[in-house]
Amino acid sequence: MVELRHLRYFIAVAEELNFSHAAERLHMAQPPLSAAIRQLERDLGVDLFIRTTREVRLTDAGYAFLEGARRTLADADRAAEEAKRAAAGELGHLRIAYSWSMRFETLPALGRAFQASHPDVQLLAQEMWNARIPSAFANGSIDLALSLCPEIAPELELAPIRKERVVALLPEAHPLAAEQAIPLSSLTGQDFVLFPREIAPRLHDAFVAIYRRAGFEPLFRNESFHTGWDLGVLAEIPAVAIAPQTVAGGLPDGIVAVSLSEPTDSLETCLVWRSDDRSPAVASFVAAARSAFGVVPGPS
Repeated sequence: MVELRHLRYFIAVAEELNFSHAAERLHMAQPPLSAAIRQLERDLGVDLFIRTTREVRLTDAGYAFLEGARRTLADADRAAEEAKRAAAGELGHLRIAYSWSMRFETLPALGRAFQASHPDVQLLAQEMWNARIPSAFANGSIDLALSLCPEIAPELELAPIRKERVVALLPEAHPLAAEQAIPLSSLTGQDFVLFPREIAPRLHDAFVAIYRRAGFEPLFRNESFHTGWDLGVLAEIPAVAIAPQTVAGGLPDGIVAVSLSEPTDSLETCLVWRSDDRSPAVASFVAAARSAFGVVPGPS
């Protein structure tokens, strides 16, 4: 059976046409090199070299074998290099789920940072409601998630990477729309839009808690905030909302973002992955995310 080392020996002799020089190039003694070439010829059933006391020449079979030997070694070296790069998290693909608000700033920033350092790792991103993320990890359809107030599960690791303040989103015609900042309590008694609790329970509860700490119980309309936004009809709904401040970078027509003058709790964005996932690519993405937002690595 032809071994890769025999191919390396053969190529060295074929290029040097001198067993002594080839042995020096391979950092080995000449006798074992000569023995290895004879074994290779026996395995192949052909003579690869014509040997005389004055010279060493390739036979026609040797010339034919040389091209294939070089190609085989190049393929083997390339495969070994790719295996090393994959083990270092430099090759492969990552399937990333992300919460709706991540699309405006966080996901693009992380994507650019990771691709700059890992250009050969393909990122496949899909938007996903928080409530679906744990089951997506369980069935193996995602490798990572980027989530605002993610759902907690014992098999998942969470790494906070940034906190966002909350802004009020108002129709342009709203009496407070021209203000630079307003207290959230100034919206007491007005109709609000949010999203059904079942699609993101922790995030829904975080929003409701912010309203309650401002001193009132919010009155929610039946319309979905995200559906109204994506369909471009949010401005037509006679209601207001609060949202992470990054959404202000992509507001739909007819909606303005107004800062809140009184302190509110920040909303926490986390990177999520399986606790038992030992993928180098996952580890590399987590490190890149922490670096992109200046997070010092520590206990999750």
